[in-house]
Amino acid sequence: MIVYKTNDWLPAVWHFHTGPTAISLFKRLAFVLIYVVAVTVIELNFVDTWLKNTPTEFLSTMGILLSLLIIFRTNTAYDRFYESRKAWGTLINTCRNLAVYYNAILGDQRPTEQLFFTKVISNFPFALKNHLRDDRNFDEFDETVPGTLSMLQRFDNVPNGVVLQLRNRTEQLYRDGVISDAQLINLNDLIIILPDVAGICERIKSTPIPFSYNLFIKIFIVFYIMIMPFSVITEYGYLTIPAVMLVSYILVGLELIGEEIEGPFGLERNNLPLSQLSQLIRVNVHEIFGYNLPAVEKEAAELGFVIVT
Repeated sequence: MIVYKTNDWLPAVWHFHTGPTAISLFKRLAFVLIYVVAVTVIELNFVDTWLKNTPTEFLSTMGILLSLLIIFRTNTAYDRFYESRKAWGTLINTCRNLAVYYNAILGDQRPTEQLFFTKVISNFPFALKNHLRDDRNFDEFDETVPGTLSMLQRFDNVPNGVVLQLRNRTEQLYRDGVISDAQLINLNDLIIILPDVAGICERIKSTPIPFSYNLFIKIFIVFYIMIMPFSVITEYGYLTIPAVMLVSYILVGLELIGEEIEGPFGLERNNLPLSQLSQLIRVNVHEIFGYNLPAVEKEAAELGFVIVT
């Protein structure tokens, strides 16, 4: 995720045009450039087509309809991005609250239990991150007790396995009399938030923008760009080329940005920084339980993409 200063435009503009989204944009604009140059040269020098007499009102009406579609498309993509960030914000707060609660209950008399809950709570965000990215890597996990990672590897949905470990140990402490009835109720209210957050993220990931709508807006953009040179060439002449390129840059750019942020769990630069958020939870949980992590692990919780001046 790119973090930037809102009052520094030039560094942000430069940084955007060095990313993969901008590269994809320029590739598509290259085809637009070839098309509009060919249309302009042929129309002005060789063939006077009937499309040259297309009423400007027709293009204006299409532009209004297209702008409404793009607004809806952009808002929908951003809603998915923002809902995902809210879900991970809830996860951060819940993990902190769980750590505080378990630490207060266990005190200093049960260091083994403290270490267990430190590791299992820290494992959940990494399990969810890998699950959302279809990654089966367990290198970032902490081994709570021997055999726990092997048990997690048997799960298709690893976050469920982590929650199961947390729930089983909590119930064991309740049966041993360490946790009271009221404390168990409060802990259960917090624990059930973890799979709820996972479910929200899974819903966002598995429910993309409907294919028909996604395809239709692309067809509409292509058709609008194809008809535009004929509508303005009489007034603009060879200036039709930069005019159409500017409009194409905006329309195609907005569509590509929407595609990038509608799936916020990937590895693109404008996706959510799940690795850093997961590491932030690990650092916070260890601090609450009184375990100091190396400085390098704390640095890993910082965002990787920053624009500064």
